Amino acid sequence: MNVSIQTLGCKVNFAEMVDLGDRLARAGFSVSDSADNPDICVINSCTVTAQADRKLRTMVHGLRRRHPQAHLILTGCHVDNPHPRVSAIPSADVAFPNARKGEIFDYVSANFATGAAPGSTTFARSRFFLKVQDGCNHRCTYCIVWRTRGISRSDEETGLIERARQAVSEGYGEIVLTGVDLGAFGRERGQTLAPFARRLLEAIAPARLRLSSINANDFTPELVELAGAPRFCRHLHIPLQSGSDKVLKRMGRLYRRRDYLDLVAALRRQSPDIAVTADAIVGFPDETDADFADTQSVVAEAGLSGMHVFRYSPRAGTAAPRLGLPVDDPVSKERSHRLQTQAEGQRRAYEARFVERDLEVIWDRRFPNRMRGLSDNYITVYAPARGQALGALATIRPLASCGDGLTCG
Repeated sequence: MNVSIQTLGCKVNFAEMVDLGDRLARAGFSVSDSADNPDICVINSCTVTAQADRKLRTMVHGLRRRHPQAHLILTGCHVDNPHPRVSAIPSADVAFPNARKGEIFDYVSANFATGAAPGSTTFARSRFFLKVQDGCNHRCTYCIVWRTRGISRSDEETGLIERARQAVSEGYGEIVLTGVDLGAFGRERGQTLAPFARRLLEAIAPARLRLSSINANDFTPELVELAGAPRFCRHLHIPLQSGSDKVLKRMGRLYRRRDYLDLVAALRRQSPDIAVTADAIVGFPDETDADFADTQSVVAEAGLSGMHVFRYSPRAGTAAPRLGLPVDDPVSKERSHRLQTQAEGQRRAYEARFVERDLEVIWDRRFPNRMRGLSDNYITVYAPARGQALGALATIRPLASCGDGLTCG
């Protein structure tokens, strides 16, 4: 029986669905991230922006139209959105809120027959996304996720280390730590992320370790020091959101522009070639041209090598819509375009520094005549296919830039 798993949104959502897919495959289902001819379709949703809601509705209605016989299971943050006009999607057969996401495996196993032999999964075994934390105790004024994910809580270290070791034994060459608020890992137990990350790094050798998104205010001196450790990926995603102190304060963010810039400088003292990527929101209520210019200046001074740029999207149940007047739509669009253009130029400039320099890559996708890999500092690299195994680490020397990364020929 074919199960299609579709993921929208963050790496936490992706990690949850990889885990579900592995369990279903071991139970005899054929699991894929393709939407072709599914008997069952599981969608892990996102509701962080209005655009995410629209993407979900388009996906659900499209699946229902193309595959009316498929049993459609909806889960994720959209289901937990307290606003009824958002969370109501009549086309789904059943919905599981985040708190009951773990029940999807039992639901599918109990209601759909499959063979006794192990099934299959087409999820590439290269980078393993290990969810270590869920929920958020912050109340950023633009964000609904603290309502949909609940309070911060962390998994136990022993089980996480064992799962990571198992993933490496299964062929994964990179472990990616994920969490809704990753920097809060262990805080409810009086612990911090850095000691756990260092122990995990030792346990997964020879694989490498990468952190997903972590807020600037959650970096301890120990975590900054870890940036220079062998096998720790030279890439950190540190949300910026704005470079204006006025806007950051009104967003409820717990750092200011100087904190962000000082952190990036400290990281580069540990690892001079580290890639720092970020998120930014443009068009926050009452954002002025000067506020936006502050964001551009931080992006430039920090030397960010990649960005996700979002136009501000009012979310029912959040405080931000009451904080000021909305920015006109054409202005918001123009700022988004300018920041994306700036970020793209900085990405290309950063990547060009590594032409004819050795990079360690993990092969994550196979094409007919070439392989795609991801470097430890988050550069996409292409090379001729010569039998490389997915999930294997290799040191290669790119020869030139190409549209979306570097190439070895």
